[in-house]
Amino acid sequence: MANLDSLFEQWLEGNVLSDTQLQQLENDPEYHALMSQAQVWQQHSREYKTVPVPIWDRQSTISQLTPRRVFSAAGTWVVVASVLVCSLVFLVMPKQPVSELLDQVAKQTQLLDSQQKQIDQLQKIITAQNELQQQHMYQLTKEAISTGRVERQEDLNSLLSYIKTQRAQDQAYLRIQLNDLAEQVQEQPMAAIAKN
Repeated sequence: MANLDSLFEQWLEGNVLSDTQLQQLENDPEYHALMSQAQVWQQHSREYKTVPVPIWDRQSTISQLTPRRVFSAAGTWVVVASVLVCSLVFLVMPKQPVSELLDQVAKQTQLLDSQQKQIDQLQKIITAQNELQQQHMYQLTKEAISTGRVERQEDLNSLLSYIKTQRAQDQAYLRIQLNDLAEQVQEQPMAAIAKN
């Protein structure tokens, strides 16, 4: 694939490729599609002709801005009507004594204070829960680490005991072989031992 990549890059750069190299590129479906697309774009590039930008007459396309009045006649009447409606609402509204308004303000203030206290309590609870969760996560992490250490220590201990067992078995096997060899040497006459 890397060979086809380099061949394709060489072909794109305009280098002359051998017939076998071109055949390799055309036999691969992916590179065949890439080559046909590249040929189309190369043809478009050769046939591209620049077109001069037309002269733009700015005065004929954008109308001249004339200063306008801020309020038209309709806008003035809308402002007057809204002022009248607002004044009628204030005149028609039943008048409440100032003491009732002050009582309502006091109730609203108390309600806001109680809501603020509830919000403060909820924030304290959330903070406490976050701290508790962090402590639990810390404990779980410590337990996981200690469990991992214990398991690794057990694995190392079992590996060491296996190695010791293997070493003891090897030493026992060597002792048996040395004993057999010593018995063979003792059974042979002295003249045979000297020849060997």
